[in-house]
Amino acid sequence: MSQISGAYSEAQDESGDLIAQLKSLVEYRWHIAGIALIFVLVTAVVVFSQQPVYRAVASILIEYRQASVLEGADIYETGAGANSYYATQITVMGSRDMASRAVEKVDWGKYPDFLTSKPSQMDKLRNRLASAVPFLQFLKSEPPQLLEPGSEAHTAALVKAFMASTKIVPLVSTQLVQVHFLSTSREMAVDGANALAEAYIDSGFEAQFAATKRATEWLNDRLIGVKSNLESSEKALQVFRESQDIVNIGSGRAVFEAELADNMQRLRDAQRQKTQLQNTYAKIQSAGYNDFLLQQVPTLLQDELVRKTKEVFLAAQNDISELETRYGPKHPTMIKAQAKLAEAKSAFYIQLRRAADNVKGQYEIASRNLSSLSVVVNETRRQIRELDREDYNLQILKREADTNSQLYNTILKRFKEADVAGNFQPLKARIIDPAILPKRPHAPNKRKALTFAAFFGLLAGAILALIRNYLDTGIKTGDELEQISGVPVFASIPASGRRIFGGSVSRMVENNPRTAFAEGLRTVRTGILLADLDKKNKKILVTSALPQEGKSSIATNLALAFSQVEKVLLVDCDLRRPSLAKYLGVKGDSAGMGELLQGSLDKVSKAIHHVAPNVDLMPIGKELPSPGQVLTSSRFRELLDEVAEGYDRVIIDSAPCQTVSDSLLLAKHVDGIVFVVRYDSSPTKLVQTTLKRLAKSQAPILGLVLNRVDPVRAVRSEDTYYHGKGYYG
Repeated sequence: MSQISGAYSEAQDESGDLIAQLKSLVEYRWHIAGIALIFVLVTAVVVFSQQPVYRAVASILIEYRQASVLEGADIYETGAGANSYYATQITVMGSRDMASRAVEKVDWGKYPDFLTSKPSQMDKLRNRLASAVPFLQFLKSEPPQLLEPGSEAHTAALVKAFMASTKIVPLVSTQLVQVHFLSTSREMAVDGANALAEAYIDSGFEAQFAATKRATEWLNDRLIGVKSNLESSEKALQVFRESQDIVNIGSGRAVFEAELADNMQRLRDAQRQKTQLQNTYAKIQSAGYNDFLLQQVPTLLQDELVRKTKEVFLAAQNDISELETRYGPKHPTMIKAQAKLAEAKSAFYIQLRRAADNVKGQYEIASRNLSSLSVVVNETRRQIRELDREDYNLQILKREADTNSQLYNTILKRFKEADVAGNFQPLKARIIDPAILPKRPHAPNKRKALTFAAFFGLLAGAILALIRNYLDTGIKTGDELEQISGVPVFASIPASGRRIFGGSVSRMVENNPRTAFAEGLRTVRTGILLADLDKKNKKILVTSALPQEGKSSIATNLALAFSQVEKVLLVDCDLRRPSLAKYLGVKGDSAGMGELLQGSLDKVSKAIHHVAPNVDLMPIGKELPSPGQVLTSSRFRELLDEVAEGYDRVIIDSAPCQTVSDSLLLAKHVDGIVFVVRYDSSPTKLVQTTLKRLAKSQAPILGLVLNRVDPVRAVRSEDTYYHGKGYYG
């Protein structure tokens, strides 16, 4: 809830600030209107004193096209290239060279005043002031210098003035460019714009002619060199063919490639065979001719003859095993079986060795074939690489010869096309709309200038009003005064209006009782009475922070207001600048407080003067030497108590608090204080400081009075302490 209430209060503060700013704008509306009027008047003087300037516009179409001199092709592009091209063309159109060409096309005899402008109304005014006042000679404008027509200086001045009068304006997202020319003469504006447009078109023709001429000369020089290079490259190609005895490298390379493919296949077969025999060969080498170890080689046992002899050998062994059970070693059958076993064993071992020798022979043959085929393959590869190198050199020479031939043909073709008598390329620019006579001046735009002046005048006035409102520390309403002081406010008293009603301001309540001023003083009286129901606040001090805040007029009129219900004594205690005697028509040499304090009078009644029904005045009388000593003396306090007897109310007027300390000393001798603040004049911080100083005295501050309020602004600001024209209004 606290956050919500805090946010709500912040929103209220912001809205209050905004409303206060808007009110300040309304309050200073006539000041803002006055500043705007000054802006408009100054602008009107400047605008109507200027000589009218006319603008003529010529439109040119610029096509973006890049023509290749060597290829003869038109290439249209967009993007960065086109933007760069148009930027370049616009710069060229605004160049000094283009202005010089345009100046040559204008008949300057029709415009003798182009370089001499007429003096403006401001120049005339300055010249008049310089002629009338001797020390204002620096305001006088120098007469223009006359240049001889046809001289370099005259031409340079024409070109400079022409460039200053020209403006090149590209139309966005189009290929159109507008040439604006400004002049005080309608005809000159038209001639200037058309002259620049025609100069740009003519410069395009001249540039094309010069480019064609330069291209022809360049092509002629290049043609001779390219022809020589072509002859040299063709001759070098032929010499290379003859030296290398080259007929057709392509067919020779095909033969070598076929031979290489066949040998590579044979090489792979030999490699495969050697790989297959290598393991068996290694085991045979390891076994040597050991019959037992040779039997451990599986490949040898797979041989057909080895397998058959082994079967015979095993059969013989089986026969021996069967016969041993029946016959002894000497039995003829047993001897015959032993002989057959030995023969089978020998045949098996012999065949096993033959198979091993056969494997060794096959391995050695495969190794020799692999070596010889590797040599043949490498040689074929070398021959192919040699052919590739020759073909590479041949291709280089052929490309160089072909390039020189193409370049020669191209240059020869462009040389024939680049004849000066031949056709030009299509123009890239042409005039679309020539300039026409303008109907109305381009500048000054009076309506626009006055509108802007009024706008910026209102803006400047509003800014100044806001700044003034921000810097203004004066108090505007009784509500504001009560908020910053924390003390009740009796009323907001309007300005007395004595010029309207006549008479002295000190007797406004008596002479003009139906005015808002009188009604405000009666409201102050009512406030004091309501705050003093016990009638303890008999002696009331009226003071302010600064001089000229109206405290004396408030004191006298408050006394007159109290006189309608009470008997009142008005005491002038402004010992430095007494004024009540003068305000109320009492003679300046009349006796008063000074004589009583110094003992010159023996009766108090002689120092009191009757000024109105139920109102008496005790003036200062004789000037006192030291106000500080007087106000702090016991005699002054006794005198104040003595003169207060016989009166219902004593109103004391004192000096301002901020200037001197008299009021602070008087505050100790009174029962209450009425503090007067001047509307929109008394600084806020000063009022707060003064009230703090008064609060330290023994007398309470009964209330505040906001004096000299502007009635109109008080009603607009809704000041609750202002009562308008009063009950009698």
